[in-house]
This record gives sequence, structure tokens and C-alpha cells, in this order.
Amino acid sequence: MTRAWIVVWFVGAVFVAGCASSQYLPVKRAQAIGSCQTAVPERDTLVGVALSGGGSRAAIFGAAGLEALAGVRMPDGSSLIDSIAHISSVSGGSLAATYYALKKPGRGVKVLNGNGTLSDPYQEFFAQYQTDISQDFETPLIWRQLLHLRWLNSALAARTLAEILKERLYGDTRLQDLAVREKAGDSPGLIVNTTLYNNGRRLAMTSLPPEAFEYDFFEDLDRSLRERGRVVEPAPIMHERWTRLRPLTPIEIGIDPCLAGLNGIAAASASFPPLIGPITLRVGQEETYWHAGDGGLYENSGAESLLLLYLNQLQEKRARRALVIALESSFPFSVGERRLLRRSAPFSLWTFDFSRVPSIMEERATTYQALFFRSLQLQGVFPDSKTITVIVLRHTDAKWAADMRDLPPACTAEPQPLKTPEEVRERIAEIPTRLGLPSACDRELLRAAAVKLVAEHRDEIVAFLTRP
Repeated sequence: MTRAWIVVWFVGAVFVAGCASSQYLPVKRAQAIGSCQTAVPERDTLVGVALSGGGSRAAIFGAAGLEALAGVRMPDGSSLIDSIAHISSVSGGSLAATYYALKKPGRGVKVLNGNGTLSDPYQEFFAQYQTDISQDFETPLIWRQLLHLRWLNSALAARTLAEILKERLYGDTRLQDLAVREKAGDSPGLIVNTTLYNNGRRLAMTSLPPEAFEYDFFEDLDRSLRERGRVVEPAPIMHERWTRLRPLTPIEIGIDPCLAGLNGIAAASASFPPLIGPITLRVGQEETYWHAGDGGLYENSGAESLLLLYLNQLQEKRARRALVIALESSFPFSVGERRLLRRSAPFSLWTFDFSRVPSIMEERATTYQALFFRSLQLQGVFPDSKTITVIVLRHTDAKWAADMRDLPPACTAEPQPLKTPEEVRERIAEIPTRLGLPSACDRELLRAAAVKLVAEHRDEIVAFLTRP
């Protein structure tokens, strides 16, 4: 083959790959949720777990966190995970959340033995859970992209990821299969969050109806002002802004969630452009298209949907208290600062870290969110911290022994083992956001950190749940 033909072949391959990119997924229009619609259980205390984004780092940490929570024994002898009503997730955490809701043993299987240890079925489940979630999804994704001439196509990368997740984790299961388990009490309700590029709102892939998230913020604001002898009418723009914070549900854009495949739901939540996604949907025969991508673009903890869901339940007097446990393993913003402080070279088109841009926006949004929620609790708009609270278990906050006796075996076997707690904390903070972690030390550090953090906060969690 001459050099000219090689060039022609290469250009043709690139052209074919590029042409394959502009595809949308047709979805039948629906007016109502099918038989999979669920409701928030009426309980005195609602417990939700939020799994953050962060690729395989988040999936492994989230799975280990759920296992550690399973080992928390309540005063009546039950496991804490028996009390979990919902799991909400974004991005990489959605891989772990969806797997857990689909495959955890049912309600008839005891979580704990009489001595407080995990029962054999749950030991087997969590061992398989960690094995499956710890797989390398990135390498097969890259190879499939190349072999199918999809490599220039971020939209098809999302489809490729969905294919891999179908083969390796979820099979042909759909959201309606999870609804059957939830209604039988075999699993918690699932909320997998994506982001709609059209309007910036969250699309919560769930079998819950739209009204479940319709917390009336202005009702509580007006009540709080009246109690203090003040009357203030918020500007119309504030009402519009608040509406944009409430997540949309599939049926609100004409999609019946029952038929959605779990592989596609998880892939949409974990798709981070320009590398993967977004996914484009065309509903019915209308010339209207929805573009859904990474669920953690501005709120990467997954807790926001749970907060709105539970604030609504408290407002409607369907629950008395609510607890959200956030297994938070987002890539620390401070790592980028540390790297940049040591960087002397100016940025160029080829060396600029574009992920720093959304990270800056996410950092500010997260800060404002925390200040907003806590300030309104103190002002009496939101219920106080004895009524609803968020306990954050952050992977970088785990405490390590000075003599390194708690360092995982895979880390001690490395050529240059970690020698101080500070080195361990830096190592954990530097674990990258990828769909596969090749380092056994990194994986074991995340699991050990989750166990440590649950143990550290155990008394706080149990005290909230058992308070009269």
C-alpha cells in the first residue's frame, strides 16, 4: 500500500468515526409512569445514603462504605442498612448504587449474626460487590471505541460504556426490576442523577413521581418570617431560581422510567464530556431533544436530591426526622491548588487542564450550598439539625496510625511504601478519577478509609436514629 493510500485510508477512518457521532436515541413518549411507580415509605425516620462522583474511586469507596454501614448494629440487633430508604448517586457512585439496589440480598436474609458479624450471605455479597465494582472499565472502553471506529465520538463513548456495564454488571435489567425489589422491601429506592444540558436541571432517574420532590421552600420561608414579625415577598426571579433547583423526573420530559435499562442510566450519570457523552434523547416524534450527561456537574455528592425529597416529607408531616449519610469521594479541589503552586510554566492549549474549570465552579457551588442549608436551619426556615442532618464521610478525612500498623498489605508491599499518615492522606487525595484503578494499594486505601470513617461516626449516626 502506497503512502498516499495510507493517508486516504486514515482520513476515511477518521471521517467514518466522525460521521458515526451524530446519533440520538429515540424514546417512546409516555404520559404517566408505568407499573414501576413507587412512593416514599411512611416512616418516623427516613435514612438516605448519597454516593458521590469520582469514577472508580467513588464506586469502590461507596461500596466499601455500604459494607461498613451494614456492620453498624442498632440497639434492636438489626443492621443500619435495614433502615436505608433511598440511595442517591452521581457519576461514578452510580455504578455502585445501582449494583447495590439490584443485587443485595432480600429482606428475608439477615444482615448480621447474633454476635454482630456479617452473615454468610452478606459476606458473599459484599465480596462479589467489591470484585465487580473494582473492575477496569476504562481499558475495554478504549479498545471498543477504537475497534468500532467510535474513537472521535464522545456520544458513542457513552453507548460503549453502557454496553460494557450491561455485560459486566447489570445484564438486561431495567428500572422496573428494581421497583419490584423495592416494593417487596428487598432494596432501597434508587435515585440516579444526571444533568440536562438543555436547562441545567438535574434529571433524577427514579421510579418516584414528580410530586415527591416538590418541597415548597417559600411556604417555610414565609412561616419563618411571620414567626419573627416580618413580611417579605420574594422577587419572582427567586421563585424561578428555586424551581430550577428541583430535580426533574423522567415523566416530566415524557419518558416512562420503567423501561430504562440500568446500564444506560448508570452510563448517563457517569458520562463526563468531552470524553464520554452526553447522551441525546428524542422523545416521540417531536423535534425536541434532551441532552443528559454527568450527574455531578455542580453538585457532586448526590445529597441534594435526597434533601429535597426528605424536606418535602417533613413538610407534609409524613416523617418526623431524616438523616442523609454522604459517602463523599470527590477529587479534592486542594490537590489542583498544590500542583499549580509548584508549576512554573504558563498554560498552553496543549497543557491546560480543562477539568479545572468545572472544578472551580463546583467548589464555589458546593460552598454556597452548605452555607445556604446551614444558615436557613439557623434561621428556622429549614428544620433544625435534630430533625434533618447530613453526615459527610469524606475519603480524605480518615485518620491513620502514626506507626502505620493500619496500612493495607498491598501498600506495604510496594517498592516505596508509605511511611507517615501525611503521605497516606496525600496518596488518597491523589487517586485519579478514572473508570478503573490499577493500583491495589489505592483500592485497599479507599476501602480501609471507608471502614475507618464509619467507625468514627458510628455513635453519631446511632444517636441520631435512636433519639426519642
